[in-house]
Order: sequence, then structure tokens, then C-alpha cells
Amino acid sequence: MDRFEDKRVAEALELLNAVARDRKSELEEVVRDKYADFTSLVSALGERAKSRAGEKLEAGKKKVVDAAGDVDQRVHRNPWVYIGGAAVAGLLLGLLLSRSRRD
Repeated sequence: MDRFEDKRVAEALELLNAVARDRKSELEEVVRDKYADFTSLVSALGERAKSRAGEKLEAGKKKVVDAAGDVDQRVHRNPWVYIGGAAVAGLLLGLLLSRSRRD
């Protein structure tokens, strides 16, 4: 009786293994299809983000260039205000740094 049960168990295990192999290939195919969809979606989103980042970078560069031009014009029109402001800022910074060293 033990041999008969062992044979039936072995047959059942073989049947389970065969079904598992079949299901494995089906599962791999589904995952492969979904993975292809996912990679194409991620690629499209990446390209879109890259494009937007490039646009924002160019807009930022333009703003910086415009701001630098504005500052340059203001300094050329009235340079003494900016020279005095830089001197006062340097003096205050020097005072703050020298105080912290004495304490």
C-alpha cells in the first residue's frame, strides 16, 4: 500500500509541477507585456520632464541675464550708492567678525 501511495503522490507532484510550468510561462508573458507598457510610459514621462527642465533652464538663464543687465545699468548710472553700500556692508561684517573673536 505504501508503494501505491508513493506513486500517487509522485504523480500528483508531477502534475502540479507541469501546471506550475505552464502558469509560469503565462505569468512571464503577462509581466513582459506589462513591463513593456511601463517602460514606454516611463520613457515618455522622462522625455517630457527633460523637455520641461530644458525650458525652465532657458527661462532661468534669460532672467539672470536680464537681472544682471539691469544691475549693470543701475551701477553705471549711480555708482557711488553701490560703492558706499559695499563699504558699509564690509564694515559691518568686519565688526561682527572681530567681536566674535574677542569674546
